[in-house]
Amino acid sequence: MTTALIGMGSNIDPEKYLQYASQDMRQYFSAVKYSNVYQSAAIGMDGDDFLNACCLLSNVPEKGELLSWLKTLEDKYGRDRTEGSWKPRTLDLDLLMYGDDILDDDLSRYAHVFVPASELIDLTLPVVTASVLTQVSLRL
Repeated sequence: MTTALIGMGSNIDPEKYLQYASQDMRQYFSAVKYSNVYQSAAIGMDGDDFLNACCLLSNVPEKGELLSWLKTLEDKYGRDRTEGSWKPRTLDLDLLMYGDDILDDDLSRYAHVFVPASELIDLTLPVVTASVLTQVSLRL
C-alpha cells in the first residue's frame, strides 16, 4: 500500500477552499488523515496570510496519476496559473512525499509545511526558514 503526503494551502477564501479539497479527497481516497490547520504570512509574494495543512493519503495511485489528480483539483477550484506561481491562490496542493521518497524540499525548508507534516509522519528534518505559525480551529 503506497502512501502520499500532500501539502495544502490557500490564501484566497482559504477556509472554503481547504474544506472543498478535503471533501474531494475523502470521496476519492479510502483513507485520509489531516493535520491541524495553521496560519502563516505569505512568503515570497504580496497577499493575505495562508492557511496550511497536510494530509496523508493511503492506497494512492501511481505518482503521475496522483499528480494529475491534484492539479485537476486545483483547477476545479479556480487555481490561476497565469503569470507565474508566486501569487495568491485559491488552492495549492503539493505532493511532498510518495511512499518513502521526499519529492519537495519545502518539507525541510519551511515551518508552514514541516509542522503540519510532522503531525502525520515522523520527521527529523531541519527547518531552515522559520515562520510564525498560528494554529486555527478549522477542521478538515
